[in-house]
Amino acid sequence: MSSTTTDDADSQPDEQAVLSHLVRRLLQREGGQIPLERVTLRVSDYVDIGEQAAADLIDEGADAGIYTLERGAGGTRTITGVSPQGPEPDIIVAAFGAAADTPDFTVISVVTESIDKALRDAGYETFSSLADAGADDLTGLTGTLTESRAAAILQEAPQHVPVGTRLATAAARRYARRLDAETDRGVARVVDLATTDIAVGEPVYRTAGLDPEYLEAQYVSAVGRNADDPVATGLHVLDDPDHPDVPKAATHPEAGDDALPVDDTGHVVPPAIPVEPRLQLPLDELLAKKLARGLVPVRLVGPRGSGKNYLIKYLCHETNRGYVSIDCDEATHTEDLFGPLTPTEDGLIVPRTGPAKQALLNGSVLVLNEFPVMRAGAAMALHRLLNEGKLLVKSHGELVEPHPSARIVITMNPPTREYRDSEPMNSATRGRFRALEQPYIQDVEVELDTLDAQVNSGSRVVDRGTLRKIVQFAHQTRQNENWPTLSTRNLVIVCEHIEDGAAPKAAVKNEVWAVAVVNMCG
Repeated sequence: MSSTTTDDADSQPDEQAVLSHLVRRLLQREGGQIPLERVTLRVSDYVDIGEQAAADLIDEGADAGIYTLERGAGGTRTITGVSPQGPEPDIIVAAFGAAADTPDFTVISVVTESIDKALRDAGYETFSSLADAGADDLTGLTGTLTESRAAAILQEAPQHVPVGTRLATAAARRYARRLDAETDRGVARVVDLATTDIAVGEPVYRTAGLDPEYLEAQYVSAVGRNADDPVATGLHVLDDPDHPDVPKAATHPEAGDDALPVDDTGHVVPPAIPVEPRLQLPLDELLAKKLARGLVPVRLVGPRGSGKNYLIKYLCHETNRGYVSIDCDEATHTEDLFGPLTPTEDGLIVPRTGPAKQALLNGSVLVLNEFPVMRAGAAMALHRLLNEGKLLVKSHGELVEPHPSARIVITMNPPTREYRDSEPMNSATRGRFRALEQPYIQDVEVELDTLDAQVNSGSRVVDRGTLRKIVQFAHQTRQNENWPTLSTRNLVIVCEHIEDGAAPKAAVKNEVWAVAVVNMCG
């Protein structure tokens, strides 16, 4: 006679419940689909269910609507969905882990069980409340909680604050920046680009009485290959860091949603600097030296997400230069760049300054993205500017000599299979630019360092080992033209999915799908 009581039998989870929750966990980890055969072969690794029993349970569950199965062209079956039955069994939680309702402070490296108890006795019940504490509040709560341990706790605690809490706090900060001073309510803002008519600052060598070649007066390339042997570039630093068009660090009080990320020390994260493949010099050094030559037109060619605009924004931030970026398309006309003729209240027709013209008047760096796709007439209108450094606006009847700090850079994708829809550039226009290529980063460790600094600033989102695997996979996609390419920008999005709770493999698969789906539909 069996010794198992009725209560013992009732406490055992139903096999279908166990299997359905196991499948849910595997689907999350695998990215939304998993071959049925893989589940049946590996189910015994997690729970005490045999291969055939698992197959039978899945067939029964599919008929009952628990599992969604799809059959491939070769007859193989794939599980693409599941409706878990009942609460998650302890055996699944033990196998995969689960976020506890009460946070375990001992996950912080310096927190022992006695310190954990002392923190709870002092009223700290969440990582958020712990992160908001001060060193003086924690020091001495127990004999082993020293000042150095308190500092270590406060440094590590923010990494364990739930992502929802962090997102809510960040959203509140962004909303607070858009409050109307009179109504104290959130408002939209419309900025007329032509009204930002403040000239950029003077070069530091003038205002500080320095020699022009003094290192403090210019951008010095000290990242990437030049980190150990910095190179002076001759691109002068300006003295007005609060100009409205200068790219802001995320810590700046006027920073917008496109602010530059900062590292744990509060400094802007530098881009991963590739070496220009033909000139064999670091790209930031090359671009800075071109910009140092004055209004010399530069053409920056690189695949999407390789960091073309980030590099330009970084140089502008480091040298306090205005950054005005215009996205070109097939409908971009001359008047979109330089401004239309508009009637006044008196019925007079007068020229209105457009964003490109205003950027040149202010002394900013004008960036024209996807330059080749805009109308030929608009591109031809720039020829005199590119040749002589003067802008002829025929409709305005003006010959504009830009501010001495003004610069112009165009960006475009390379003429490869992946960008087959990109328009070729007119040869007469192309020959007026100094062309530089910005490839994807070739060194895994260099890209890893940059990605780590961007996604793990303030709180640990993805451990470095996982980041390395993600970067290595991205490099493989870039070496095979039959694969959808993952850029550094795509990898930031992958890490965002992981922060949201997705498994790393699922996050990567989602981003591969996101990149590939356009080509599959095209």
